[in-house]
Amino acid sequence: MLVLGGLLLSSCKKVESTREVGHKGMARINPYLAAQRFLGDQGYEVQDALRWPDFDEKSPSMVVLPLSVLNAEGFVDDLAEWVQWGGHAVILLDHAESGVDDWDSLDGLGWGEEEEALPGEGWLQEIGLQVEDAVDESTDEVEVEGGKFEVWMESARRVGDGFIDSRELQYGRVTVVADARPFRNRWIGDYDHASLLRSLAELSPDDGPVIFLRFASVSFWTLLWERAWPAVIGLLVVVFLWLWKNLPRFGPLDSKESTNLLRAAGHHLEALGGFHWQLDRARALLHPLRESLMERAQRMAIASGQADADLFELLGERSGIGRERAQRAMLQEAPKDSASFTRLTADLQSIHRSLP
Repeated sequence: MLVLGGLLLSSCKKVESTREVGHKGMARINPYLAAQRFLGDQGYEVQDALRWPDFDEKSPSMVVLPLSVLNAEGFVDDLAEWVQWGGHAVILLDHAESGVDDWDSLDGLGWGEEEEALPGEGWLQEIGLQVEDAVDESTDEVEVEGGKFEVWMESARRVGDGFIDSRELQYGRVTVVADARPFRNRWIGDYDHASLLRSLAELSPDDGPVIFLRFASVSFWTLLWERAWPAVIGLLVVVFLWLWKNLPRFGPLDSKESTNLLRAAGHHLEALGGFHWQLDRARALLHPLRESLMERAQRMAIASGQADADLFELLGERSGIGRERAQRAMLQEAPKDSASFTRLTADLQSIHRSLP
């Protein structure tokens, strides 16, 4: 076994291979980071948006976004209105999403695109920018407003007859680019890609920030507050009033603080006596008192030489209540009513005072 293991290990060799996996950090998350920093160095104010922007507040000069972002009629209407009033929309077709891996040969060819037409495609057709499917082809030169740029683009879609088309729309401009890779981190430094991006920024009619819109997520609560805030406020007021009216309180509302905070001793004794009467007709109170009186009576009888005498007769004579009442006071289990209980405790009190 040792010889066999040595022969097998002698045939092993170490092989090192290098595989390019792409950028790290923010450049891996944001494929347009280099383009944003390039425009920032050119004097433009650049913003990276992860949700649909408010065009009324930001009033950007140019917005760069994938066509897949325009997946709702509301987004299309908002963008069209902003373009008509002087905005410049640069719409990217293939390889434009942030999830595209620029180092995966299969992920960058535009395969597997959705077949259903997006609302943004219908809007582009309405303004004369026809997006059509074609055989995968590449180009090494594009022309924008009389300027020629050396590029590398490869896409299965065309804008009119080429890879890029730009036209004015009232006071604004719409530019459609078939392949977004010239503006991504991996290729922005090749050929004239950076110059093409700067040229598109210069075509913007208005001055303002340049926004790279990678996502267009709008939460339901944000949309509800933006579109129906009066109804939301009214509903909150109604809910607050209903809760205020129906929630239980610990007691009635008191307009002023009571000054009678101290209770008299009689009040506490009355409450305690009522509790014991409802509990067991005060048996728990009578039992220890009777045991104490019986013990004292027996000691008195022994001390006076009357150990064999009738104890109840002796107690009746000393207290002046008679033998029958003394026996009832010492032996009756439960008084019938409060009056009987009062008489019984009075007799016990008389017996207590008569004993030494």
